[in-house]
Amino acid sequence: MKKVAVIILNWNRSEQTTELINNYMQVEKNIELCFIIVDNRSSDEERKKLLDYSKSKDFIVLEEKDLNKSNFDQNHMKYTIFLNENYGYAIGNNYGLKMAKQLGFTYSLISNNDIIIEKPLIELLMNELEADKQLALIGPKIIGINGEQQGPYNKPTLFDQFWVPLFLPFFMIINKLTVNSITKKLAVKNERYPYRVMGCFMLLKTDIMDEVGYFDENTFLYAEELILSEKLIAKGYKTGYNPNVYIKHMHGFSTEDLGNRKKFNLNLQSDLYYFKKYRNYSNFKLFLIKIARNTHIFIWNPIINKLKKLNK
Repeated sequence: MKKVAVIILNWNRSEQTTELINNYMQVEKNIELCFIIVDNRSSDEERKKLLDYSKSKDFIVLEEKDLNKSNFDQNHMKYTIFLNENYGYAIGNNYGLKMAKQLGFTYSLISNNDIIIEKPLIELLMNELEADKQLALIGPKIIGINGEQQGPYNKPTLFDQFWVPLFLPFFMIINKLTVNSITKKLAVKNERYPYRVMGCFMLLKTDIMDEVGYFDENTFLYAEELILSEKLIAKGYKTGYNPNVYIKHMHGFSTEDLGNRKKFNLNLQSDLYYFKKYRNYSNFKLFLIKIARNTHIFIWNPIINKLKKLNK
């Protein structure tokens, strides 16, 4: 039976995490799953819930200081790691990936806890990774709570980062009038080898993640998939996508406690870091992106939301 390490990052959503584990166990019965829960310094109450669950389900419970050890039981399939701080997506998942590497897993699955699996899909995705040495990771179709498809995506450009958000109403009108508008080309629904997939569910080759240095730990949240794509491309690897299998993603549930302003700032900061370090954008181009992003969020969005309310 094939094995995969499932890495679930938890922050103040212990019940959601444990429900997801039950979901995996009920649906994915043809694969042996190793669960690695990484708690990103949840509240004391949430940590206690997760600790009680872990003890009741025979998880090996580890503190951050325990991770330097190398004598873990490689036959054990349940781990919970309690980190000292909320390090964010990249560092938190890196702890899980490095544990998976230490345990000898060929494949690791990065999984948000705000997803739902309705049909088996991991083995099929694993088979695709096995068949192509250049394929470093693969993702399924992601369906949001309203039925909309999330990703995969093409490589972002200055056009969609500056002109579109700066003149958003104009491009919204174009989108309604045309079927294949230029602003719709960032999302690519059926591209088998897109620039990036959604980070809520990605099956990865563990050794390749180790080779490229895992996720870039200079971001707290957002842009992780963009940066990872550039790191993989630099090493000659590809990102895969399979539109024939899917998961449901309750997008935003895992970050709703952050607040809209903080999420905006984190998103902008991470994107600017990506464009500067991995795309070699000049300070002038970064300035244009800042202006456009702020115009979108603080000028156009309030106006559009107000108009929507008036039309109801």
